[in-house]
Amino acid sequence: MSKPNPALNYSPAKRSTVIIEAPKADLNGLPSRYVHPGELDILIYLIRSAEARTVVEFGCNSGRTAAAILRNVDSVERYVGVDVRPGYSFACKVQAREVPAVPGELAIGDERFELLLRDRGTFDLTPDDLPSCDVVFIDADHSRAAVLNDRKLAKAIVRPGGMVVYHDDNGLEVVDVSLALDGLADDGAEIVHIAGTWLAFERM
Repeated sequence: MSKPNPALNYSPAKRSTVIIEAPKADLNGLPSRYVHPGELDILIYLIRSAEARTVVEFGCNSGRTAAAILRNVDSVERYVGVDVRPGYSFACKVQAREVPAVPGELAIGDERFELLLRDRGTFDLTPDDLPSCDVVFIDADHSRAAVLNDRKLAKAIVRPGGMVVYHDDNGLEVVDVSLALDGLADDGAEIVHIAGTWLAFERM
């Protein structure tokens, strides 16, 4: 039996926390690496709630999340996954092995999926390189600089009423996500943590 992960009980002091009970999604056959039980269900629930037609993901890795969303959210017409090319060096050592061997491989067969690869990932993109969208899912480089860069990009492309969803909001010092989100909250951003997960979201 695996030990309970104390980070799943994380509740940020500077931001509000909500409980979301999402219905089970169809995740049959998809790998579970990098997510905790229930997180993909909640992410899918959030994207459905936004009635998203276009989704952009920063850090699509193998394309597992994209495949899950495209399978479970009928409204999605376009999905753009962004990742890095081999040789990228993450600032957070814990991510050293996260450069995907075959980026987007689990979603590439879906005609709605598009893959954008850059040497430095989102650091090499401007808003003009990305479509206007309803949801951005940020799950790429977890350094503070990258999270702030990704949030700036996301704000520029998310339509009014859409949302930005963040992964790895866990309070752990090995990544800077929670630190970056707390800093944004200090500046007035309303970023909400989801209890029992490493997810947070912000409505635009």
